[in-house]
Amino acid sequence: MEVKKVFRGIVGFSISGILLVMAFYKTPFSEVVAAIKEVNPAAVSSSVAMFGLSCFFRALMWRVTTKPLGRVKFSTLFGGVVVGYMANNVLPMRAGEMVRAYYLTARTETPLAASLATIFIERAYDVFSLGLLLAVALIWGVQGIAPDKARAALFFLAIISAGIIVLADVLARYHAHLGKIFFFEPIMERLKEFVRPLNRLRDFKTAFVLGALSLIAWFSNYLSMLVLVRGIAVSPLEASLLLLLFVNLGLLVPSSPGAFGVMQAAFWLALAPFGVPKEQGLALSFAYQGGLYLFTLAVGLPYFLRAQLRAGSWREAPVGNSKALHR
Repeated sequence: MEVKKVFRGIVGFSISGILLVMAFYKTPFSEVVAAIKEVNPAAVSSSVAMFGLSCFFRALMWRVTTKPLGRVKFSTLFGGVVVGYMANNVLPMRAGEMVRAYYLTARTETPLAASLATIFIERAYDVFSLGLLLAVALIWGVQGIAPDKARAALFFLAIISAGIIVLADVLARYHAHLGKIFFFEPIMERLKEFVRPLNRLRDFKTAFVLGALSLIAWFSNYLSMLVLVRGIAVSPLEASLLLLLFVNLGLLVPSSPGAFGVMQAAFWLALAPFGVPKEQGLALSFAYQGGLYLFTLAVGLPYFLRAQLRAGSWREAPVGNSKALHR
């Protein structure tokens, strides 16, 4: 397992390095530095604020998915969302999802399998929302979209969405039978815990609310890109959509913590069709990443430290103690 982690880390850093070399090819570093100095701080601040708004709506989604597990304070959920992003910025292999699950377990004594299930649901809706945005860009005829590649990506996302729906339904309906197949009691218990949040998706109203919140969260991310490129890119509405797609599709690629290289390539390639010079696109990428680093550290670190302290206290508490559930 350790060898596999090391290998994935090496692959991620290698891809980041290659993309950074490509992004800076024939682009003097001094020009990028000069462009960074010209970036509008107000635009970056507004962009980060819109990102924070997206975190707010994701916390609302999390409140819906954690409802079967007990009452959890909204501030705890919002902090967990930001903690996940903070972990992605400082840890390799996109470890933020696992850190976020451990955070919820540490703060609320929720079983880890159930915590993971709530995040699985959110990511399932993300796949659907990303596919919908890609379809909108394809129908809109956004510059920089290669129709054949976009259709292939859309088909791939549709397959993933269908697979997720089938998997969730099978687990919800047959988890008891699946546990018996393995003849292993702990597996049966983990499956039961994982399925508890999934059962809520059978309710149409709940599924609809989650879908609406997911789209609003993604729209907030779109606004985050729009305020950043407005006044810089030609057709900023189109440029923002393409940038949002490139950034999030790029995050599927293994990379270093913070997605260095991936983010630079996404900004450069997405904004080039809209008249943004490479050095300016790279400058915006670094400014945007810097803003997100500061935001996630300033907001997420206190929540993370509190969860660490809380983890120690609930390990020492009696088994029946559930006071943490309301914190």
